[in-house]
Amino acid sequence: MDHDTPPLPSELRPPDADTARTYERIWAALHRTDDARTATYDVDAEWTQLADRLDLEANDSPMPEAPTTDRPARRPTRGAASRMRRYTGALTAAVLVVCALAAGAWWWQQPVSVTTAAGQQTTVTLPDGSTAELNGATTLAYPRGFQSLPFVPASQRRVQLDGEAFFTVESQGRPFRVVTPNARVEVLGTEFDVRTHTAADVPETTVTLTSGHVRLRPTSGPGDDSAGEVQLSEAGHTSRVVGAQPPTSPRTIDLKYVEAWRDGGFAIQNAALPTVLRELERRFGTPLALNVPAADTDPMTLHYTATVRLEDVLRDICVIQGLTYRETSRGYELVRD
Repeated sequence: MDHDTPPLPSELRPPDADTARTYERIWAALHRTDDARTATYDVDAEWTQLADRLDLEANDSPMPEAPTTDRPARRPTRGAASRMRRYTGALTAAVLVVCALAAGAWWWQQPVSVTTAAGQQTTVTLPDGSTAELNGATTLAYPRGFQSLPFVPASQRRVQLDGEAFFTVESQGRPFRVVTPNARVEVLGTEFDVRTHTAADVPETTVTLTSGHVRLRPTSGPGDDSAGEVQLSEAGHTSRVVGAQPPTSPRTIDLKYVEAWRDGGFAIQNAALPTVLRELERRFGTPLALNVPAADTDPMTLHYTATVRLEDVLRDICVIQGLTYRETSRGYELVRD
């Protein structure tokens, strides 16, 4: 027993000697000082012995990992969960707004396009109030609202045409332009007919004025060069652009040959028979074949003021040309007996 340890009280001392010694050791352990406990138990020495038994370096060994537990992860507090929901909702809304704006911008950049099949006709009202009457097998395209950006008017009213259309243009400060595969027509306020077609892979554009004033030039020429343009200023004035050549000099024709298709009729003036048949295909939507050499036929002028049947036109053509027409699985063919 240490010298600093008080003696076991007599009232706790048992009569048995062995039991008394056990009580004394317990009593001494309870009253042992920190220095005495340190002297009897060396912590550093015990740790070194443990490291040696585990084959660890005493100085470089990493701290042992915390034991894993099967307890579920802590749930966020109600305030944190609410903030997370608000953040997620705001982020989702922002992404949806950006996607909607992108889709709207893409949609706005796509031009409005109207196409008629062969044998069909329709009237299109343009954003400025102007109208375009489309003949068969015609495509008309124009920017939405005649605007370069939403709510930003473009500097010009521009349409693209492939086929035939009659335009009635409202007068405005902005010029109105019709662009075809090989020509450009510019007006301010007028009525005119534009017809385009391709012969032997060469595009042709014919413009006929009903009223007002228009300028015609090939699209391949410089935009500010007036040397390659013609001006139509009288009713019945017509001019044609073939390929990239300058427009022909204006000449006057009878407007009945231009306006007949608008009333359901058909008209063509001094045209080769293959051209006549091509225009009949556009007007009626029925394939037509010429099974005789074109050189053995004569140019034709036809005019039907009211609604007419294709068979009636073919009968008249065959009488004039000395041909016969017959029905095929696809349409009609013209032959010489």
